[in-house]
Amino acid sequence: MTTKENKKGAVSALFLAIALFAAGCAGYFYYGIGGTGVFTMVVAVICAVFCVKKIFQVSFLSIDDDGFLVQKGGKNAKFYFKDIEEIGVRMVDAKRKIDVLNVRFKRGKLDRDAADGLMQPIGDDDAVIYDKYELSKHEVFKILKQKFEALNAQKSENKKK
Repeated sequence: MTTKENKKGAVSALFLAIALFAAGCAGYFYYGIGGTGVFTMVVAVICAVFCVKKIFQVSFLSIDDDGFLVQKGGKNAKFYFKDIEEIGVRMVDAKRKIDVLNVRFKRGKLDRDAADGLMQPIGDDDAVIYDKYELSKHEVFKILKQKFEALNAQKSENKKK
């Protein structure tokens, strides 16, 4: 199962950058505010470039039977369920109802270099999966938890034999 990164924010920001560029043009040509108009147009173009880059960047989360792959641009890494101790949703701020998808790895199994830019490492063995995908963090959690528990059930079944 693959879920793509949610790019609605980048599209909205691109429209705002275009509006900012139009305001800069109006300020420069119509109102005669020379330097300020040029500065506004330059900032708008820079914003638009980053928005277009983000829109066309290939970013997704792919969940397989043995783990999950996170790709962001040219960087990707696969994290295996055998290296994970627990997957859960953790409350960060109860007042603002902010929670994150937390993955706790077994001791020493979190590759911080591989996770850098793809997941946010917190502590020695914990990492947070960014909440920027088309599916909500609760749906991603449910799918990850099902695959994780299925793999653990299969392992315990093989040990019994």
